[in-house]
Amino acid sequence: MVDIIEGYETEEQQVEAIKGWWKKNGNTLVISAVVGLAGLWGWRYYNASVITAHESTSQAFSEMQTKFAAETGEKDLQVISDFVAENNDNTYGMLASLLLAKEAVEQTKYDLAKTQLQQAQKQNSYAPLDPVINLRLARVEFELGNNDAALSTLALITEKPFLARAEQLKGNVYLQMGEQDKARSAFQDAINNSQGRVDPVLQLQADDLGLAEPVIATEPVLDGE
Repeated sequence: MVDIIEGYETEEQQVEAIKGWWKKNGNTLVISAVVGLAGLWGWRYYNASVITAHESTSQAFSEMQTKFAAETGEKDLQVISDFVAENNDNTYGMLASLLLAKEAVEQTKYDLAKTQLQQAQKQNSYAPLDPVINLRLARVEFELGNNDAALSTLALITEKPFLARAEQLKGNVYLQMGEQDKARSAFQDAINNSQGRVDPVLQLQADDLGLAEPVIATEPVLDGE
């Protein structure tokens, strides 16, 4: 399968790309699965029912987003929570968990964000989305002061487009733990994985720790997180 998040710079762009891809191709995937079932067991009736259910969930997801966006002031997260509870067995429920986690972080409700990201982590079946979920979860664990948990989550991230952000966050975790040598090493790794696009905040952190001039790798890297 083509990596649909290739070429998207931010997590939000990546999630929107995945949502758009699913909206465009979800019915095709369902139809293909149904055709296979029909060929094996003759479940022809399954076609219409599954496709109808998928379209209904897609519509409900859009309506939930519209309703939530229309709220003013500090938004009530219940409308998203209700959707997540009703769709904890499908892709739209997982995407709603990501949305709920994002909004919870904005309201500094980190425990809620952690719960939703852990749910998305377990529920997600599309591998290119894993590093997005893991990076967000590690950030929340860092905010909660769960340093060991944050480091364990960051260790799951091995995809090149995400390594710079992951190593930068790892450096912040080590600083919070008072381990400057490990922080210095992590920030250097973050710079080395930035491929010439060093985040200004990262550069300031590197300067504060007296890092040497960045050693930029020459191997090309896919755009990403």
